[in-house]
Amino acid sequence: MLTKIWQQITDRFRSHPEESVRQASKNLGVPKSTIHHHRQRTKKRQQFSESEFWDSEAGQNFIKRLMVSAIYTFGIKGGIGAGRIEEFMKQIRLSTHAGVSESSIYRMMKEIEASILRYKELVERGLAERAAVQLEELEVVLGLDETWLDNMLLVCQELSSGYLFLKLRPTDETPKVGGPPSKKPLRPSDSK
Repeated sequence: MLTKIWQQITDRFRSHPEESVRQASKNLGVPKSTIHHHRQRTKKRQQFSESEFWDSEAGQNFIKRLMVSAIYTFGIKGGIGAGRIEEFMKQIRLSTHAGVSESSIYRMMKEIEASILRYKELVERGLAERAAVQLEELEVVLGLDETWLDNMLLVCQELSSGYLFLKLRPTDETPKVGGPPSKKPLRPSDSK
C-alpha cells in the first residue's frame, strides 16, 4: 500500500508532470533518492491499464476494501486458505500495488478475526450492561394456564405486552430418534 509520502509524490507529478526529480525533492522536502525510487517503481507498476487508478487515493481505498472483503468472505466465512486468496489477488493483478503473499494474507486474516472477536465482546458487554439496567426497572404481570392439545402445554402470557411464553420440554422428556422402543420380542439369533 502507498504511504502518505508516496501519495504526495504521485500527486505532485500528476499536477506537475514536467517537474524534475531535483525540483520535486526541493518542493516536497523529500530526498531525491526517494523520489527517484518511487518513479522507478511507478514505471514498473504502470504496465496495466488499471494501475493509474490504483495509484490514486481512491484506488488505494478500493484495494484495501477489496482485500479485506475477499479475506473475510472467502477466507473467514468460506474457509478458503491464504494460498488460494493469494492466487486470486495475483490473477486480478493486485500484486503490483499491494503485498499479497500467503503469509501477509494469513496475517490479515488473523487480524480480522481478532477484530471480529473484540467487537463481539464489546457488543456482549454493552448488551449485558443494558440488560442489567433493564432488569432493575422491569415490571412483569404474568398469567399462567395449561391447555391440552396432544399433550399438556403450559402457557404463560405477559399481560401488559401480550407476549406468549410456552414451556420447553426438558431434555429428559425429549423422545429418542426413531420413536419409542419397539414392543416386539426379539427373535433368537441363529447360532451355528
